[in-house]
Amino acid sequence: MHGIIFVGLKEFVVDTYDRPTWDRIREGGGVEGKRYTPVASYPDAELLALVEAAVEISGVEEPRLLRSFGRYVVPTLVDMYGVYIDESWTWLELIENVEETIHQALRTGDSLAYEPPAIAATRIDDGVALVTYGSARELCDVAIGLVEGIGDYDDESLEVYERRCMHEGASQCEIVAVDSTTTRRRANRLIDRETDGNETSAGSNH
Repeated sequence: MHGIIFVGLKEFVVDTYDRPTWDRIREGGGVEGKRYTPVASYPDAELLALVEAAVEISGVEEPRLLRSFGRYVVPTLVDMYGVYIDESWTWLELIENVEETIHQALRTGDSLAYEPPAIAATRIDDGVALVTYGSARELCDVAIGLVEGIGDYDDESLEVYERRCMHEGASQCEIVAVDSTTTRRRANRLIDRETDGNETSAGSNH
């Protein structure tokens, strides 16, 4: 796991609670006294242990905690990888370019042996984006929070929800972001139409 995630988790805990709480979480996660840097990589198991300890100490359910963390960490990612981001991008354009920009930077910029989750974003309509997420880590709640945080970054209040989830047996998660110009019902209808159209096109090519 990329070090920027560990650094972001520490900042999230310290800002939301305090430094002693972070120290307790590190102790509970079996990494007491360990320091994390944004230019290193660490075992996935360490992050999962820290999350488990954070849930136990905070009393906040894991999905809610991870979602809040994902939303919180967006400014940190933007500050660190801003060179890859066009300041004129809207929330929709930033989501569309996540895979090509930030994730490409995470893969190559620091020469780390790190593989980010497979994320693909599709602009369904001017106010609707469909994000697919796939990873053995199954941290889709962080991804949902990241999408919400991107909306915050663009001063756009987004409704973000899952249509399918790996935790419920799906092969990948489908996360939908909808802005104030449309509704969840219309978004789902547009996505169904897009999906049906893609399946029809794929079938005609065989």
